[in-house]
Amino acid sequence: MIKDIHRIYIIDKEAKVFYLRENYIADSDSAPVDHALLSRFVGALESFITELGEEKTKIINLGDEKIFVIKDKITAYRFVLCCDMNSKPKKMFKILNNIMNIFISEFTGKFSASEEKRNAMNSFVEEIDELLTPRSIIEGLFGTQQ
Repeated sequence: MIKDIHRIYIIDKEAKVFYLRENYIADSDSAPVDHALLSRFVGALESFITELGEEKTKIINLGDEKIFVIKDKITAYRFVLCCDMNSKPKKMFKILNNIMNIFISEFTGKFSASEEKRNAMNSFVEEIDELLTPRSIIEGLFGTQQ
């Protein structure tokens, strides 16, 4: 996974974590994260920002992390990246939008049958793995794969 990214969350409209992926870093000093608390915090902060007249929350600086948030208007799901403070917003929002688009394409209309949901989740995780696999500069420039 890209080393700037610490965690990926997909949070449903009730502020429950639907999907979580952590980037374990050996010898890390970071404290354990209460994922449910973070998801409720993002939802509450977004509601507060909206009440102040702002359209949406995008970037939150919290401790030694930068938290990037986007929300799908149709499903009301929030897509969250927790990253290093030096992460580049343009790059992180591109990744976050890709994650949201993959999620929407995999799960649209598949929330009824558990087998469909399981298959969609497996496919989603494979696509996220591919998206987050660091590529060499040559691969990025020419779109080649090793």
